[in-house]
Formats: sequence, structure tokens, C-alpha cells
Amino acid sequence: MFSTFPYKAIKYQFSSDLPLITLTGIGFQNITDHSYSWHNLHRHDKHCLIQYCISGQGVLTINNSTYTITAGKAFLLNIPSNSHYYLPQNSTHWKFIYLEFSPEVLPLLCKIYNKLGPVISLANYPSLLTQIANFYTKALNNKLQSVFINTKLAYNFWIDLLKYNLAYDANNLTKTDIAKNFLEQNFANSNLNIDTIAEQIGYSKYHLCKTFHKQFGISPMKYLQNLRISTACKLLINNPTWTIKKIAHHVGYNNDDYFCKVFKNLKGITPNTFRKQSIHYDTLQTIYDFSATKKNTLM
Repeated sequence: MFSTFPYKAIKYQFSSDLPLITLTGIGFQNITDHSYSWHNLHRHDKHCLIQYCISGQGVLTINNSTYTITAGKAFLLNIPSNSHYYLPQNSTHWKFIYLEFSPEVLPLLCKIYNKLGPVISLANYPSLLTQIANFYTKALNNKLQSVFINTKLAYNFWIDLLKYNLAYDANNLTKTDIAKNFLEQNFANSNLNIDTIAEQIGYSKYHLCKTFHKQFGISPMKYLQNLRISTACKLLINNPTWTIKKIAHHVGYNNDDYFCKVFKNLKGITPNTFRKQSIHYDTLQTIYDFSATKKNTLM
């Protein structure tokens, strides 16, 4: 499907008063130089990226989790974020097609990310691959410069991608998926511990920790900690009259001093400082950070 395409990168920039999802960039590349490396934490070009591997392999790291991207797989990423993707030394090449979308797509990306994580397989969804090829063909023929045509195709693609997401139903849930859901529903319980979680799904705590880390790239208790702090961030921004003690209790910490210590270890600043800076905080980024923690740290 992609074999006859020329290697090229194309950018778009639209001016509109409407918060529309648009394709802002697309490209087809075959990387053989091992200096190829994108560190995304301090990038200034805000966008959402989908990068689909055609052959070879690349590596994506998000915080402390590492993913190998092989043929048929794609990764979803919000930029800027604490992530890095590159051509590893053990790979001779990485051929891929990438799509960059405007930040307005972030809530949809988060919904998929929250359920499937940053890496998805598209090999069994030829209709999505056809749409990606169609994007590139139209880009090569200068047919995506109209904001209305561009937006219509972008929305169609993301709606179909959501359908793919919803197809990943409860029948595919593993016991570690169930453990993750249990954590998300009970994180405010200050008595929650690894023994309780393991008992809930019928695993030993050793086996739970091993399988949870293998599937999600993070331990259950670290995931719980990140989930609590991410929720606290939202509460600090959206509830300016709540005391730090009230927020700590609301996310599962009986001791607000310990909560402040954990918060500073993860965020680098105290809850009070975070609240004072919240006037400059990007709300969409907050949503992304919360969803990201549900998989790795995570985004």
C-alpha cells in the first residue's frame, strides 16, 4: 500500500476561530541513520502524533517505560511530553508514515490511550491504513490545503480510530486489566494495598507485580501513586477553595504532610506552588497527564 510513495514531509497551518481538529503535518520516511532521535519534553511544536511502522523497528520511551515499534504497530503521542523515540542500534532501518494533528484532538487521543496505551496494532484494520494512505496521496496532490476538507478527513479518521478502540471490549480484559480498573475505582481508599489488590483478582502479590509491570510498564503501587497525584492536580486547579488537607484525604492520603512529600517528589514542586501556577496551566495537558498515568507513569 505504501511501497510506491515518495519520501516527503508536508506541513499545514490554518487560521480559524473554531476549535477544529486538523491534520497539521504528514510524512513518509525510511530512517537508517542512528542519530535519528526525538526528545519531546521541551519541544515547542504542540501537536498529537501517530507514527505507523511499515518495516524495520524503532523504540519509544515514555518516562521509565520502553516500547519496541515493529511493522504493523503505531504509537500515539502528545507533544510536548516526557517521551523519546529513536532508531535503536539493533535496527538497520525504520520505515514509517506519520500524521500530526492539532491539539484539539487530544481528548480523543486520551480516550484511546487510557484503554490501549501508547502503542496500538493497526495490522488488522485495513480501513484505517487505507485512510492513512489516502491522507498522504491527497497531501502529495495538494488536496488538503482547504481547512474544511482537511477537518472532515481528520474527524472521519479519528472516529474510526475510536471505533477500533471500542472494539477492545471486556472480553479482552486480562486479570491485570481488572486490577488496573480496581485501582482506578478505589484509589481514594487510604487502606488500599498490594495484598488487597492481589486478593481481588486471585493472584499472589508477586505475580501481580510481575504481570502488571510487564503489561503496563509500571508497578501497581507506583501506578496508584501516580493516579492519586494526577487526580490531586486536577482538584488543585478546579477547586481553589479546597485545603491541601482536604485534597490529600480525597485522593487517599490520611497524612497531608506525606501527601505533600509525594507530590513534590513526582512534580518537583509543592501542591501550593502548583496551585499558584495553575493560572498558566494548559487544561488539555492536565487531561492528558491524568490519562497517561493510567498506563505508564505516563505522556
